[in-house]
Amino acid sequence: MSRVGKRIKEERVKKGISPKQLGQKCGVAESYIIDIESGKKIINDKLISQISKILGVNLDDNIIDEAPIKQENNHTKNVNVQNKLSPIKRTEVEPLPQWELAFSNIIKEVPIFNIELTNIKGNKSFPIIDKKVEGYNPDKLIYVEAPDDSLSQYRIHKGDRCLIYLNQEIVNGAFQLVEFDKTKSIRKIKRIDGNNIQLIDGIKNEKSVVKNSKDIKILGKVIRIEIDLIK
Repeated sequence: MSRVGKRIKEERVKKGISPKQLGQKCGVAESYIIDIESGKKIINDKLISQISKILGVNLDDNIIDEAPIKQENNHTKNVNVQNKLSPIKRTEVEPLPQWELAFSNIIKEVPIFNIELTNIKGNKSFPIIDKKVEGYNPDKLIYVEAPDDSLSQYRIHKGDRCLIYLNQEIVNGAFQLVEFDKTKSIRKIKRIDGNNIQLIDGIKNEKSVVKNSKDIKILGKVIRIEIDLIK
């Protein structure tokens, strides 16, 4: 029951007026008066003024906005319910490293190096199949960009990417990443005899140098060439 409804009922009973009689005097139904008194209906200013005159009292002091009361009560209920809940400890989760670990088992990011292996210029993703990439150990694969056109006779040009399997085995007739005279390069390997290796580039009829195998360092074998189409 609202305060204004309660006050109307109290004054009506004091005056010996029934809900039906009050309704007739105000021009409303008996049920409407009963609903106002019980708080089911919100009374408007015009009807307040009419009932005040009929009952001989000032009901304006009892007019309040019912909606805020309901909101306040609801807020109080929410607070009470929340106070009864047990506090839940929140654990911070950082999923990114876990995802990286999961993907590392199925995707290999192969780094792309400059010829001196001093600068990583990017990466290329490969699927890992049966623990291998392109049939090789994923951890022993790198890309090296061709630094110039010295192998152009073999259609390897500056900017082309050479996929290299890192090992130290000399493979006769293969293109390999080698180091000699404190410089790294990609050369075609030709074994002359047990100790001497011919290192061939592709300029001017296979210009080459001959080195003792002890004077060169084999870094890896080229297993694929990817042509740079943007030139």
